[in-house]
Amino acid sequence: MKKILPLLALLVAATAVWCASPDRYLHVKVTNASTHELVRVNLPLSRAESVVPAINHGELQNGKIRIGNFTADNVNVKAILQALKAAPEGEFVTVQEPANDVRVAKEHGQLVVHVIDKDSKENVDVTVPWDVAQALISNTGENELDLEAAIKALANAGDVTLVTVTSDEENVRVWIDSNSADK
Repeated sequence: MKKILPLLALLVAATAVWCASPDRYLHVKVTNASTHELVRVNLPLSRAESVVPAINHGELQNGKIRIGNFTADNVNVKAILQALKAAPEGEFVTVQEPANDVRVAKEHGQLVVHVIDKDSKENVDVTVPWDVAQALISNTGENELDLEAAIKALANAGDVTLVTVTSDEENVRVWIDSNSADK
C-alpha cells in the first residue's frame, strides 16, 4: 500500500494537470453560399506557436509580420493600449459616413471594432483580448506585429470569437476554444 500511494498521488496530479490545461485551437471557417464552398481550419495553438517562427517568407519573418505602409510616427501605441486597458468600458471612437460606419469600444474587457461597409453590405467584427493586443506590439520594430507573442497570449485567452465577416457572398469566422473541431 505504501508503494502504491505515491504512484496514485502522481497519477492524480498528472491527470489534474492534463485536465486543467487542454490544448487551445485556432479555428477558421469560411463559407460561400453562392459557390457552396466551405473551408475549415482547426489548428492547435501549440503547433502554430512552433511553426510560425519557422516561416520566413514574404512579410512573415521570425514570428513577426510586417504590415504594409502603416506608420505611427510620434505615436506611442503601447502607451495608448495601456491607457485604454485601464479605461472604463465604453465607446472610444464612432465614425458614421455615407459609405460605412466604424465603432471602436472596450466591451467585456476586450478591444472591439465593428465596421459596416454599406456599399458591399459587409459587416466586420473584430474582438481582441487586451493581452493579445499588447502581445502583438511587444518586442516589435516599426510596422511590425509580433504574431508569435500573440499566439502565446491567445493560449491563455478564454473561448473567444476573434473575427466575423458577414456579407451576401461569404461568411468568415475566426475563434479560439478547446475543441479540436469547429463546433
